[in-house]
Amino acid sequence: MATPILLKKEVNNMNNAAPEVDLESYREQERQSFKNPKNLNQIGYQILKVLSVIMVVFHVYTAYAGNFVTQSAIHFLFALTLVFFVYPFRKKENPTRVDAVMDKLDIVFAVLAIILNAYFIYHAERIIVELGYLTPTSMDILMSFITLILLYEGGRRATGGLLFPNLALIATLYTVFGNMLVNVPFLAQFAHRGIGFEDFAIEMYMGQKGIFQADLLATGAQTIAIFLIFGSVLLLTGGGEVFILLSTAIAGRLVGGPAKVATLSSGLFGTISGSTAANVATTGVFSIPLMKRYGYKPKFAGAVEAAASCGGQILPPIMGAAAFVLAEVAQVDYFKVAAAAVIPALLYYFGVWMSVHFEAKRLGLKPIEKSEMPKVRDVIFSANAPALFIPLFVLITTLFMGMTPVRCAFWAVIAAVVVFLIQSTIQGKVKEALFKLVDACVDGARTMVMIALILAVAQVVASVIGITGVGAKISAMLASFGQESLLLTVFFGMVLTILLGMGVPTVAAYMLSASVIYPAFAAVGLPLLASHLFILYFAILSGITPPVALAAMVGGGIAGSKALETAITACKIGLAGFLIPYMFLFNPALLGEGEWLTILWSVGTAIVGVTALAGSTIGFVAAPLHWVTRLILLATAIMLIHPGWMTDIAGFVILGVVYFGQMASVKKNKVETNEKIAV
Repeated sequence: MATPILLKKEVNNMNNAAPEVDLESYREQERQSFKNPKNLNQIGYQILKVLSVIMVVFHVYTAYAGNFVTQSAIHFLFALTLVFFVYPFRKKENPTRVDAVMDKLDIVFAVLAIILNAYFIYHAERIIVELGYLTPTSMDILMSFITLILLYEGGRRATGGLLFPNLALIATLYTVFGNMLVNVPFLAQFAHRGIGFEDFAIEMYMGQKGIFQADLLATGAQTIAIFLIFGSVLLLTGGGEVFILLSTAIAGRLVGGPAKVATLSSGLFGTISGSTAANVATTGVFSIPLMKRYGYKPKFAGAVEAAASCGGQILPPIMGAAAFVLAEVAQVDYFKVAAAAVIPALLYYFGVWMSVHFEAKRLGLKPIEKSEMPKVRDVIFSANAPALFIPLFVLITTLFMGMTPVRCAFWAVIAAVVVFLIQSTIQGKVKEALFKLVDACVDGARTMVMIALILAVAQVVASVIGITGVGAKISAMLASFGQESLLLTVFFGMVLTILLGMGVPTVAAYMLSASVIYPAFAAVGLPLLASHLFILYFAILSGITPPVALAAMVGGGIAGSKALETAITACKIGLAGFLIPYMFLFNPALLGEGEWLTILWSVGTAIVGVTALAGSTIGFVAAPLHWVTRLILLATAIMLIHPGWMTDIAGFVILGVVYFGQMASVKKNKVETNEKIAV
């Protein structure tokens, strides 16, 4: 696909007509995959569109009307049915006979999905009110087995690999055969009495800790779904273009402009998209070719996009819906969560920004050419601007009015649709607008399907953690480390969160990790909100952490670089994100707690520390750094990040010596160069 180019004249034309800028091409390829992802025939494609529209309308309605008992079951009915329309049996450029057979079997799977969900809904009163799972019928047992089979297969397709479904399969085997571990060295401590497969299947299908009645799928149906719809509508009605144009207008004129544009646009869009990988795919098709064109290496371009997209979900006010989920899980007021997340999020993006800046200075890269630069005022007053600003204004205003986050998202979706239809009517493009709204429904439904399947699979794992008691054992083990070293407990909590988050959407990874890790953090006396934010951060950063690194994999695919190299580079760029959670966990001033003077000092030292960290990882500040100097800068960064007057003073002194030493070296080189030229 040709590299999209932003032209100032094209932005100016947006004031008078619908934007015809090349930015539309950055989305076209992905939109096509949403419209007919499996090359369905005409009938299958129409069914996909109809089901997607109904699914979206259902969630918009429930966002307004409120939650009800069978909402999760209806949500899962759509998801488990649509997954066989959206995701192929396997991704192959040249499908084999097996693939053709599976495509036909997908119809059978979709019908079975409808039957088992309809069966649950029809028997909901007996199952939920009368606790029917205690006395299951033969049909209940059959439906339970079918549910697990379709769930594992659907989860495999939705995640695009075997890692996460295999985790659920291992959890299932552990539930059934866990009693056999009693004589196995080391693993004996995780042995339990064992649960029959039939009882386990019934619990997952009908039980209170199962797929339909537990928290994970309910959170997806009640909270996450409406925000995913909002992101899709905002994107396909023109708001996504405005995000990118505005970021280009602000950051494009700076050194390393294209990468800074990627940082801004990915952060802004990431806060509403709810999916790191989807965010990389959406904005990366524009930003990555632009970075490569201006001199960044492919692996660095893909890594910048991945690291910046990850950060969107820690950026208030929306945080990819994670803020609302965290508030619900931790039982903390949403505004307190959003306020606490501001300073760490800004520090993370400052770290990414400085890494990009130092890399651009190291390579001698130039800003975006003036002829390709839109002006801020042209973007703000463009025809597409209301498609972004009005829905966001409605969302933020209703939040401050005290409405629930779900109701706020409902009104934001309505505002986005109304603004889009009014604009399209004025332009005489109502028919095209309706088709775009259908595309937005398919887009939103596809993302909801993926997240619903992953949440359902994650619920199996979470349920196993609860019913076998292994979660309490892991929590106790983590807490026991705290007797020797609090830092050790926190470190292993980080590692476990990253492992549980590999290839999994943020919210699922966070909720799964919180159920195991927070009790250990609470046991050693760590504060509630800081602990949950710590877990959320590393659930997000698992997207760039090898070996899976889903966000880096997508970014590398677009950039044409190796996935592992891209992931390692993304970790270097986002390294501050791996240290910031430790900073606010042990220094509450970075969450806005305490005296203003203490907060300002902590933020100031953290900014300098993050700058030193970026210089150390890139190997450049004012000039290239020797490896010894890089190690000194790394030590300086840790000194400044760690709270304490002595370490702060020592860090400032060392950093000052390094910086002024570099400036003297640069000045000396300039003098020598001028003398050579003169000779």
